[in-house]
Amino acid sequence: MTVIEKYRVLIVVEGIGEAEGELVRTYAPLTIASIVKMLPVRSRAYKLPDRVYMAIGLAHDVEKPRSQVSREDIAFWPQASAITFFIKDSKLSQPVSLIGKVTRGIEVIEAVRMGTPITVQLLE
Repeated sequence: MTVIEKYRVLIVVEGIGEAEGELVRTYAPLTIASIVKMLPVRSRAYKLPDRVYMAIGLAHDVEKPRSQVSREDIAFWPQASAITFFIKDSKLSQPVSLIGKVTRGIEVIEAVRMGTPITVQLLE
């Protein structure tokens, strides 16, 4: 049995374009397993100065908490029950579970407007 270490994902921002990322199993294995089972997920985008996030309705505690994140990091934000795409390096007041990286198209995510539909799906 082969254990998948990385899951490639497509991030579709309606009316703007597409980005790609990868979810890295070793970062937060339980959180990623739950998210991958839910894919594809579609929600509305919310934008803060340092991040774009989409609520996915997953109740999960923080796993391997991180309070420092970098531009292009993908995290699960338990307090918002959301997948979060960081568009700036940030020091956070609420820890998140790092789950991956945006590998192409961060500018597509940066261009999001509040309420824009966003979908995350497996590429393979």
